[in-house]
Amino acid sequence: MEEELVSVIVPVYNAEAYLREALESLRSQTYTRFEAILVDDGSTDDSASICGKYAAKDNRFRLISQSNQGVSAARNAGIEASTGKWITFLDSDDTLYDDAISRLLSSARRTRSEITIGKLENGTSIDSSNGSGREITLDPSRAIECSLYQKGMVNSVCGILFSRNLLDGENPIRFRKTRYEDLDFGYRVFEQAAAVTLLDHSVYLYRDNPRSFINTWSDSRFDVLDVTDKIVDHMRPGTKRLFKAALDRQFSAHYNILLLMLKNRVNQPGEIRRCLDIIRERRFGEIANPKVRLKNKLGAILSYGGMPMLRLLARLT
Repeated sequence: MEEELVSVIVPVYNAEAYLREALESLRSQTYTRFEAILVDDGSTDDSASICGKYAAKDNRFRLISQSNQGVSAARNAGIEASTGKWITFLDSDDTLYDDAISRLLSSARRTRSEITIGKLENGTSIDSSNGSGREITLDPSRAIECSLYQKGMVNSVCGILFSRNLLDGENPIRFRKTRYEDLDFGYRVFEQAAAVTLLDHSVYLYRDNPRSFINTWSDSRFDVLDVTDKIVDHMRPGTKRLFKAALDRQFSAHYNILLLMLKNRVNQPGEIRRCLDIIRERRFGEIANPKVRLKNKLGAILSYGGMPMLRLLARLT
């Protein structure tokens, strides 16, 4: 079988602590026909030098340097510079299983899917089985629904193999500037695919970095409110099934941000009101919708206890 070129795009920003481990996981891949596009996004530490050394000793690695523009711009630069038939993403503080590319590509070929999604594991866990290897192929509507309900998928572009044809079609799909770029990207690319396959095999090790964006508070966390509002607007003219899934994702995002604001004592009355309005508007629908996760149903029920209950939940989370 022809060995098709796979492009691995690695956005890099001040990642010297973990970068070598990430790049070594690429060099250890059992599937060797890949190109690694390393996009240094204006790092001020030794990251660019580390990337340069890998590019010098392995011609599959290529370094692109740009001023600091954020992860969306770095990934887009990587897409533009890449030449592979398939594209996947690796964050600079994570690692790939040795057979990640091989497993994803083999599954894509077997199922003729334009998107293949492997399992992400926490970097501190050990999964000796790596999964059953079972494949479930979904149509794009079902894949979007599962993603929005957060069932069987996480909102990440890592551990996923994308056909280049999806990203470079008549209306090219790129990452937009937001701190929740993966959530914003996912549904837009899924709806362009003919088939999406879920592969029950671990391919990606995610590092739970306490200093990462998701584990710290900044006002850029409010971006998820805008992203989920856009998803609701996007799904509104479509099927009732996907619209209800979008409403659930919007509820989940606004609830989570409200609890984070209360926990971190963020004094933003306008944003607190914004979140409360969505929670109060959506909570009955959350309870009534059988597809909503138990976590969201419980949150909806507890929200009837008002701000005292929400403050208590924030302290407990």
